[in-house]
Amino acid sequence: MRRNRVLAVGLAVALFGGCNGGDSDPAAADASNCYPADLQPCATGAVCPTTAQCLSGPGCKAQGFCRPDGWQCGPGCDGDCEAAMVCRWHGACTRKPGACVATSEKRCQLSDFCRWEGLCHLGTEGGAPACVATGDADCKAADQCAQDGACSHLAGRCVAASKADCEGAQICKVYGKCKPDSGVCK
Repeated sequence: MRRNRVLAVGLAVALFGGCNGGDSDPAAADASNCYPADLQPCATGAVCPTTAQCLSGPGCKAQGFCRPDGWQCGPGCDGDCEAAMVCRWHGACTRKPGACVATSEKRCQLSDFCRWEGLCHLGTEGGAPACVATGDADCKAADQCAQDGACSHLAGRCVAASKADCEGAQICKVYGKCKPDSGVCK
């Protein structure tokens, strides 16, 4: 039974990245830097997830929540974040307690949301590090400008701010949504 659990955890670590540079030994992964001092132990009486449960949960692949973090799953190290969709989509590839966050201009520029929404530069959103747009050039180069008219920069995001933004977009040509209203073409 223990051998099967160890094999399952080892396979999950191999598939999802893991925290110790590709070490395929699950016991080593459990003893690695995946459990830094800022992770709190379970409160008495709480039901806490196991590493295997966290690795197999949807939060691991999507958000890097692959390790027990008290009574819930959270990122145990940068490797958990780097293997998650949140890294590819949003450039959030670095572990901070309880979350994967953007910390690199390069990661922002390589993210899918740079291409899709113009969020290509490291900045802040809601007080947390995030990839943001810094000007109209970011917005005009994004897929969202041509598709939805979000060609103007406003507070770190790309929005449809003018009639010209909307009229040049597919949403106007195909669906007749050609007037900007609250940042979108309607």
